[in-house]
Amino acid sequence: FLSILYIISQTEAATGRGALRLVRNNYYSTVQAWNSGIVEIYYGSTWGNICDDAFFAFDEADVICHQLGYTAASTYGNTGTITSYGTDLNSMLIEDVSCSSSDYLVLLQCSVTTQYSSFCNDHSRDVVVSCYSTRIWDSPTSGQIRLTGGNFSNQGLLEIYCNGEWGTVCDDTFFGTEEI
Repeated sequence: FLSILYIISQTEAATGRGALRLVRNNYYSTVQAWNSGIVEIYYGSTWGNICDDAFFAFDEADVICHQLGYTAASTYGNTGTITSYGTDLNSMLIEDVSCSSSDYLVLLQCSVTTQYSSFCNDHSRDVVVSCYSTRIWDSPTSGQIRLTGGNFSNQGLLEIYCNGEWGTVCDDTFFGTEEI
């Protein structure tokens, strides 16, 4: 009997440390139906915001879009300059996000700090991204993996692209400690 592998890629909680979601007017999409909005991160057992400081640029926005399953960011900014998504009530959790490559697939591959300056106390600094609507798996390459059907960017059914089609991965050699 072989079962299909369903991954929660981080074990801090059911949501998982580092999960991302996009928020609009205090509503969020758990199924990643939106490609733009205020970025929230699950970090330290709670949801919160990312501060748009001097380090945040297209590399960091691209990595956020990659983690959400999109090819790249078309624009980025903060709620002080892009007001169409409203504001949210969550606290600032991280700042000084600095990615040495826009090719990263997960934001926590980048350096971050959880000790933020007073500059970040204002909700006008909450990071906003708009991702191109093209999904990274629309033109897959052999061996590419994805998570599908999860509520957040780090949960779901593990699939791999092989021989021109997506297939599931069997869990007969996984023992609950494997993460991607």
